[in-house]
Amino acid sequence: MISLEQVRALEDRVERAVAYIASLREEGVELRRRLDEAQSFIDAAANELAAAEGKTAAAEKRAETAEELRQAEAAAMAGRIREFESRLSDMAERVAAAETRAAELGARAEEYRKDQAKIEEGIVHALQKLDSFEDLVLGQAAAPTVSAEEPKPAIESSGIAVTAAPEPEVEIVENELDIF
Repeated sequence: MISLEQVRALEDRVERAVAYIASLREEGVELRRRLDEAQSFIDAAANELAAAEGKTAAAEKRAETAEELRQAEAAAMAGRIREFESRLSDMAERVAAAETRAAELGARAEEYRKDQAKIEEGIVHALQKLDSFEDLVLGQAAAPTVSAEEPKPAIESSGIAVTAAPEPEVEIVENELDIF
């Protein structure tokens, strides 16, 4: 049979086991509390991480959109620059052509200035001849009718002899040939 000492030893062991179980239960409660705290911290961190990831994704999307806009603006600007360069090149060619034309016209104007005295002299000479011719015509109209046998006087101007041809009788209206 079992002795008293064995019972007491068993009872002592049971008491220690009960105390140990109680301390394990307390430790389990403490561990659960700490686990709940840790889980709350993990949940809060996960929420913060999700919010940060959302902000990061939104920022990346904005950055992509901004980069696309920048690239589109850069392409448009490059196109405008090419267009302006083309227009500038065309304008430079037109300016060069205009400068060439201006130089040509300047040279012609200089030639005309050089020839102007000769031209004026020629015009004056032509006017003198015209005046002489007009005087001859008016002089013959005022003179009595000359017969066809009498030669008409010759007018010399610049070495060119002009002999008046016999004219039929014509009624002269005063200042009819006066062009000046």
